[in-house]
Amino acid sequence: MKHVKCYKKDYPRPQYVRNNWTSLDGKWFFAFDDENIGENNGWFLDFPKNMEIVVPYSYQTKKSGLSISEEHKYTWYAKEVQYDEDLTNKRLLLNFEGCDYICKVWVNGIFIGQHKGGYTRFSLDITNAVKKCNGKAFIVVKSEDLKEATQPRGKQTWLKDPFGCWYKETNGIWKSVWSEIVSETYLTHVKITPCFDEYNIEFELNLNQFEDSHYAKIEITFNGNLISETQLRLVRRITNVKVDLNNDYDGFRVHYWSPKWPNLYDVKITLLKNSTPVDEIGSYFGFRSFMARQNCLVLNNDPVYSKMVLHQGYYRDGGLTGSDEEILKDVMLAKELGFNGIRMHQKVEDERFYYYADILGMMVWCEMPSPYEFKDATIDSIMVEWLDVVKQNYNHPSIVVWVPLNESWGVPRIVLDSTNQHLAEALYHVTKAYDKYRPVISNDGWEHTNSDIVTLHNYAQSGEELTHFYKDLQTMLDGDHRVDYSQLRLPFAKGYSYKGQPVILSEFAGIGYQNGSDEGWGYGDKVASDEAYLARLTSMVKAVRAMDGMCGFCITQLTDVEQEINGLLDFDRKPKADFEKLKEAINS
Repeated sequence: MKHVKCYKKDYPRPQYVRNNWTSLDGKWFFAFDDENIGENNGWFLDFPKNMEIVVPYSYQTKKSGLSISEEHKYTWYAKEVQYDEDLTNKRLLLNFEGCDYICKVWVNGIFIGQHKGGYTRFSLDITNAVKKCNGKAFIVVKSEDLKEATQPRGKQTWLKDPFGCWYKETNGIWKSVWSEIVSETYLTHVKITPCFDEYNIEFELNLNQFEDSHYAKIEITFNGNLISETQLRLVRRITNVKVDLNNDYDGFRVHYWSPKWPNLYDVKITLLKNSTPVDEIGSYFGFRSFMARQNCLVLNNDPVYSKMVLHQGYYRDGGLTGSDEEILKDVMLAKELGFNGIRMHQKVEDERFYYYADILGMMVWCEMPSPYEFKDATIDSIMVEWLDVVKQNYNHPSIVVWVPLNESWGVPRIVLDSTNQHLAEALYHVTKAYDKYRPVISNDGWEHTNSDIVTLHNYAQSGEELTHFYKDLQTMLDGDHRVDYSQLRLPFAKGYSYKGQPVILSEFAGIGYQNGSDEGWGYGDKVASDEAYLARLTSMVKAVRAMDGMCGFCITQLTDVEQEINGLLDFDRKPKADFEKLKEAINS
């Protein structure tokens, strides 16, 4: 496995790396606040230090050190950190990779700010509060999670207990907390866009503030060879620049990224004040193009068949939070099984997952965790958080498709109701406004509005059933017939129709199989042996591969999850059948 030049083990933001950082993961003081009295009683000044928790694991998990299953809507965290570095002409940023759902932060008793949304990163400037206390930072965090179905929840239950394929909740901090020291003027964000037809790469540089006499130097290398070095004077806070990638090290002038050849360019961006470096970012990019062209998916101008596995990213002892080693293992297992893509389902993963997909060559669908009812609050929540998801993960070459909605969750009346349809349209268009290159799926599974790819879900339990159902794919897409119970929903909402887009069976082959101690729910009649499991899987994969008009498939799913036993692997990542035979079935 070849890492990029800027790689740092356990660094939480591998696409945007600085050297001067501190992990704040580990033991924190912790408290429940069931009566919601903590703010009025000044817990941000005088914290009740009678419990501890291991961050970044939610209190429901074993790895948190607590394993408490009871619901607690209000939770508090506290940690004391000493910063000895002189902060003159510098800023100290406190970063949260994910806190579910509303997060409020105080430092040394001073309210710093709050963030709404459980799946996205946010940063707060704590410089002034720390300076006042000679480098001491008493960090206090309050998390509020009210179990409302209008907030993007993903697979977290909104009922009292887990049910079906919805699992226990994840409250509070569940991704890494860390800090970094930057200059007074620093780069807040860099958007990197491959201009495929031009052999160019475009950088959009964002500063926290504009100061005259600042320059940016961009160095691009590949395998240690200098491809380009560009320096420009910054005359605005936000600046765009295109860099030519033509070089004399490759016969075709550029190096492409693909699952077979996951080539990555290394990038170093230096911000200078006059000639003095004041900020330095390590990054990377993949030069690739992925698009839906008529009825075909195209990677780097060549047709590609998407062979994906659905993955939910749950871990037995960590819940939604995986360690670096666990995340890497999941990507490698999918690769070793012969998949070229992962549909990350109802979760915005730790950014290290997307990094490993980048360097190992896995095409990823990035999907927004769903709310479960349609209200004005639903619109407010999902629009803001989804755009943050797209912005924060845009630079990863492994992400090839955006999925803002799944199976009409959060828009239950979309098939007929114009307000539900308008939300789907708004999410589609705002995504395309920020990213005009990647395909966007409006509502994965059925009842599409405008969509660059048409996706279908079908949990028939044999290849014969699938073949029967899709024997006339065009007629089915036109919604003209319902052959049997398998077509639960129409492919398009009222007023929308098939326009010749690529078609993918993006959920199928869920097979309930318990071959260990875990019991639970699975699709169809459960199989009772490895032989029956492999036979059913093989028949379904062969049927889909033989279908004219299908551009790919996604098998449900990589692993079992809590009470759901539809995985190719069990919850501990042990294969349900002989690994080589599983691989043979998937690639049949």
